[in-house]
Amino acid sequence: MSIGIPARLSAISVALLMLPAGMALAQGAAKGEPVRVAKASTKGAQTADGEESASGYTLDTVQVTASSAAGGVKGRQTVDKNTVVDMKDVLSQQPGVHVSGGNGASQMFSIRGLGENHLTFTVDNAGQSSQVFHHQGRFMFDPALLKSIEVEKGAGAASAGIGVTAGAIRMTTVDAPDLLAPGQNFGARVSASAQSNKGAGASLAGYGRFGERFDGLLMLNGVNQKDYKDGGGKKVEHSAVDQRSYLLKLGWNLAPDHRLSISQRHEGQSGNRTLRLNVAGLAGCPLYDGDLKYDTTNLEYKGRNLGFAQKADANIYHTKMDDSKRALGPLGGCRATSPYNHSNVKSTGANAGFVTAWQDHRIKYGVNVRREEVNNLVSHTGEKKTDWGLYGEGIWAFEPFTITTGLRYDHFSLTTARGKSASKGQLNPSINAIWDISPQWSLHAGVAQASRSPRLQEAMLLNLSRGVADGVKAERAVNAEIGAQWQSGPFTASGAVFRQVTHDYLGNNARNEQDNVGKLINRGYELEAGWRDGPWQARVAMTHSKPRLEGSLGGMYSMLNYTPTGRQWHTQLSYRFAQPRLEIGWRGQFTESLTVPVVNRAGVQTGSQTLKSVALHSLYANWQPLGHDRFNVNLSVHNVANRLYRTQHSSILEPGRDWRLSVNWRF
Repeated sequence: MSIGIPARLSAISVALLMLPAGMALAQGAAKGEPVRVAKASTKGAQTADGEESASGYTLDTVQVTASSAAGGVKGRQTVDKNTVVDMKDVLSQQPGVHVSGGNGASQMFSIRGLGENHLTFTVDNAGQSSQVFHHQGRFMFDPALLKSIEVEKGAGAASAGIGVTAGAIRMTTVDAPDLLAPGQNFGARVSASAQSNKGAGASLAGYGRFGERFDGLLMLNGVNQKDYKDGGGKKVEHSAVDQRSYLLKLGWNLAPDHRLSISQRHEGQSGNRTLRLNVAGLAGCPLYDGDLKYDTTNLEYKGRNLGFAQKADANIYHTKMDDSKRALGPLGGCRATSPYNHSNVKSTGANAGFVTAWQDHRIKYGVNVRREEVNNLVSHTGEKKTDWGLYGEGIWAFEPFTITTGLRYDHFSLTTARGKSASKGQLNPSINAIWDISPQWSLHAGVAQASRSPRLQEAMLLNLSRGVADGVKAERAVNAEIGAQWQSGPFTASGAVFRQVTHDYLGNNARNEQDNVGKLINRGYELEAGWRDGPWQARVAMTHSKPRLEGSLGGMYSMLNYTPTGRQWHTQLSYRFAQPRLEIGWRGQFTESLTVPVVNRAGVQTGSQTLKSVALHSLYANWQPLGHDRFNVNLSVHNVANRLYRTQHSSILEPGRDWRLSVNWRF
C-alpha cells in the first residue's frame, strides 16, 4: 500500500487533527459546561449540519459550502415556485456553477471552471464517477424528485467523500413526510407545465403515512421537449428529447430517533439525436435512436442520540447507467464502434458517518466504499475500480474562533480492459478557521487537500481502452481560500479568493495511456451582495476563475476537464405582494468576453480565440391563489431579448425566447 504524503507530513497532519483536542480538554476541565453541539461547518461561513430528528426533515434546505461568496441554492420550493425543467434551471443563479448548452445529456457541468472529470455528483449519498461517453454529461437527475441540494466548491474537507477535488453537487430526494401537511395522513400532488419554445410536462405523486411508523411515496414525472428554436427563429435540429422519471420510497420509523428507508429511482432520456450530444451536428454521421437510463436502489439509515454518537447516517446503494444507440443510417466516415452501441456503468457502494458531541465540540468520522464497473456490447472485458476512504474531522469551538481539522485516507485499485492493474493510497489533511469578529463580521481561511483516482475508460469506447501508465497515482488538489462575511440590517455582503493546485494531473501521455501529465492551477474570486427590506429583495454576485494547465498537455482544455470562461455576473430583483400572494421578479446572467489560447496536441500555442460575451434576462412570477404554498401558479419568460447565443465553450445554440407556465397543487 503506497501512501502519497511523506511520513513527516503525515505526522504533522495527525498533530493538526489532535492539537485542538488538547486545547478543548483543558478548556472543558476549566469551564465544566454541559455538552452541546457547536454550530460550525467544515468551511467558512456555511450552514451547519442540522440536528433534526431521524423521522422528520426540513422541507426547504439551503446549504452551500466553500466560499462565503456562494449564494443559497433552494430545494423543494425552488421546484414548486419556479418553472423548472431541468437541473440547469435549478442551478442557473448559483455563482461559480456553469452548465453548457442543449437539452438532457447534452449539458455538461463545471464548478469554478473545472469540469465533470473533477466533480462529484450524488443523490441520497449514492453516485458514480465513471462515464458512458465523453460527448455527453454524466450527471442525470430530475428536479421533480428534489428535496434539497448542496453545492460544494473546491477541494473538499475530510468528510466530503471520495474524490471531491474540485467540487460536489449533492441532491436529496423528497420523502412522504416532506409533502404531508400537519395532521394529514394521505395526500397527492399534481403538476403540469408548458413552454412556448416546444416543451410540456406533467407529474403525479401519491404519498401517505400508515400509522406511526410507516410512510410511502410514489412520484411520476415526464417532460417532452421538441426541437426548440434559437434566438434567430431557426429550429435547432435534433435537440428534442423525452424525459421520464419515477421515485418509489418507503420509510420505517423504527423508533423516534431511528429511521430506515428504501428507495428505487429511475430516470430516462430518449430521442433521435446525434452521436456526440454536445456537438452541433457531425458531418458524415447518421442520427442515432438513443435511450439513456439511470436506475438507483438505495437503503438508508438515519439515527440520532445513539449514546456514543449524536448522529449516524449510513446507506448501501447500487446504480446503473445504461445507454443504447442505434444508427438510423449508414455510418459513412463516422467513427463509431458499430451500428448498434450498448454500454453501461455500474456502481455499488456504502457510506457510514457519525457525529459525536464533546463539550462545545464535534467529532465527525466515517467510511466510504465504492466499486465501479464499465462494460459494452463489443468489448470482451470491462474495467473495474474500487475506491475506499476513512476520515476523521474535528470541529472545535473556542469562541470567537471555530477551528476545523481533518484527515482522510483514500485508496484505489483498478483493472483495465487489457488486464493491467494499478493500486495506491493517499493521505489528505485539511484545516479551516472561522473568526467571528463581531455579530456583523466574520472571517474564514483554510487549506484542504483531496485526491481523485484514475478514471475508468468511458464505457462506449472500451474496445479502444488506452490503459494506464506504470506508477500512475491519484491526482491531488490543494485548495487555499480566504474570505469574509458581513451583515448589517437589511444588507449582506461576502467575498472570497482562492487558489487551487492539482498536482499529478491525470491525462494521456505520448503512448495514449492515462498518466500523471502535469499540474492544473486554478485561481479566482467570488463576491456577493444582497439587500432585503420588507417585500423587496435584491442580489448581485460576481465570480471569476482562471484554470491553467502546466505540463505535457500545455494549454489544452475540454468541457470534461477545465473550461475557462469570462467573468460571470448574477443579478436578481423581486417584490412580494401581501395580497394577492404574488411575487414578481427579474433575473440577469452576464458573462464577459474572454480571449483564450488555441493550443495543439503538442502543447504549442498556435493562436488565440475570443469567446463572446453573453447577456441574458428573465422575468418570473409566482402566485399562490389559495394563500399558502401548496398551490402555485408560475409564469416566466426566459431569454426576454430573444438573443442568438451559445454558452462559452459550447457549439450548440441555446433556446430563444421561451414563455413558460406551470401549475402545481399539493392536497
